[in-house]
Amino acid sequence: MTDQDAMARLAAANPVPDTELAGAATSPRALSLHRAVLAQPRRRLTLPPAPRWRYALVPAALAAVAAAAFIVVHRGPPPRPPAVTSVATPQSILSAAAARAGQEGRRGQFVLATGSVARVVHLGAGPGYDVIRVDSVQSVQPADGLPGEGWVTIGEQGSSVRPLTAAGAAAYASDGSPGPAELPADDDRGLHPDLAGDQAFAGELGELPDDPAATGPAMLAWLAEAGLTTPADPQGWLFRTGTKLLDTFTGRAGGADRAKIFRMLAGLTGVRTLDAGADPLGRPARALAYTAPTQRYGLVEWQVYLGPDSDRITYTQAVVRQPGPDNAGLPAGAVQYSTAVTAVAWSDKP
Repeated sequence: MTDQDAMARLAAANPVPDTELAGAATSPRALSLHRAVLAQPRRRLTLPPAPRWRYALVPAALAAVAAAAFIVVHRGPPPRPPAVTSVATPQSILSAAAARAGQEGRRGQFVLATGSVARVVHLGAGPGYDVIRVDSVQSVQPADGLPGEGWVTIGEQGSSVRPLTAAGAAAYASDGSPGPAELPADDDRGLHPDLAGDQAFAGELGELPDDPAATGPAMLAWLAEAGLTTPADPQGWLFRTGTKLLDTFTGRAGGADRAKIFRMLAGLTGVRTLDAGADPLGRPARALAYTAPTQRYGLVEWQVYLGPDSDRITYTQAVVRQPGPDNAGLPAGAVQYSTAVTAVAWSDKP
């Protein structure tokens, strides 16, 4: 799947019928604005090193062909139906990811990742309306937890904007169908907007204890030692912070430290497995979720998707279960933001 395909599918979330957008998104003015955005200079962010990721996608068509061949060739008695298995537990998924992370070998000095980020932006006076902004993402980071500087660009390979709902399509059109360059300058362009008001963890991962039962308490103790506020929901803070430390675009942990974080996550309470066997882009994945209330954005469910045979996060999203003061116009089930990793490569050159 290309970055353009991923951006198109992210932008199509909560789609608006084309008839509602006639003369808006396809106007010469909108196309001109889009070209202007693509012409803007690169914006680089200096970030800590990110880890590596390996992801394999097995086409379903090959499995279907193999199954058909077996039916034609096999002449014996019909096979027994497969045993019904329960959905994997969060502990088994995270423990398996920890084992894979601990066995990683070096494949290059740098890791290069591409993908997309989508988020809801509120526009207009009074009650206003909401749009979905989708930006391309590119990152280069030192691999294997090695020291050094990396960078991330957002929107360099393209950006798009569209109304979130059909009800907001008319307001969007009457407002001139603003493009990416016309959105508020203070728009949160981060990969993972801080919906819960979390304090960031900036301690040394290598200094955290290896005992999974002690890793989380040590991270919380670091907050107190740094003079930062202790979170009201420690389990939720550890889930969100741990998964951010494992982020494919910006993560700074090597294999051993990644394994340590996965083992810590496996010991948390409140984490559950989602039934979905694929991520929102249709790729096979295993999904974990944690739901918690926030002061500004209501009840939010943070979802993390891992490849079925990988220790790398390939997709994340924050789903609004009950909107709050800052997103009161969103329907329950709307996605506040999401990130998608579409390709990863290793190289000895940045």
